[in-house]
Amino acid sequence: MKGLLLKESLVMIKNNKASLLIIPIFAVIGIINKQMMFILLIPVLLAMLPLGTMTYDEISRWNFYVQCMPVEKKRIVSSKYLTVVILALAGAFIVGCIKLIYDIAAGESDHRVIIMMIITAFTLGLLVPCISIPLNLKFGTAKGRIFYLIFTGIICGVLPSMFLSDDKNFTVKLAKLIGHFAVFSIISIAAVLVLLAVSWTISSMIYEHKEI
Repeated sequence: MKGLLLKESLVMIKNNKASLLIIPIFAVIGIINKQMMFILLIPVLLAMLPLGTMTYDEISRWNFYVQCMPVEKKRIVSSKYLTVVILALAGAFIVGCIKLIYDIAAGESDHRVIIMMIITAFTLGLLVPCISIPLNLKFGTAKGRIFYLIFTGIICGVLPSMFLSDDKNFTVKLAKLIGHFAVFSIISIAAVLVLLAVSWTISSMIYEHKEI
């Protein structure tokens, strides 16, 4: 597993340098415009990096050569998901730190809001990969990229426009929904764990029966 994780890390760093530069830009835009939605995109962008490695796996025929190694197919799939989880956690931690610094600078701090931001960031970070990984394994990255772009467009385009629009109904309803800290935390954590488990199970089944 360590070797698989190292491989994922090296491929991501080598081929996603431009994407890594975009992340601090979103952080600066969010801080300057006082829009946390832009900052919440950080874990989304980070957690989607492993999707790019799947394309390079196909180009280099990694999926073919790895069959010659004593590695179970479930471990190969698990390495993808573990990488996604690690990056989503890192992104959520960054969001929490930015929110904490911002609140301290503004002279106000509410730990419940910070925790909710972290949970929300982690959930958003896992959403696209958990949907895209099974699709990429089933249909290939070329066709899977279509779904990838659709979901990315929804998260990165529709949600910010809702927050930045003149119509505040969406923001008000969302505030009411997450107003109960305990309920929000429990439901969010449970939902993301179920999403991970279902997505991993489907991906494992697809990869186990896939002809390389």
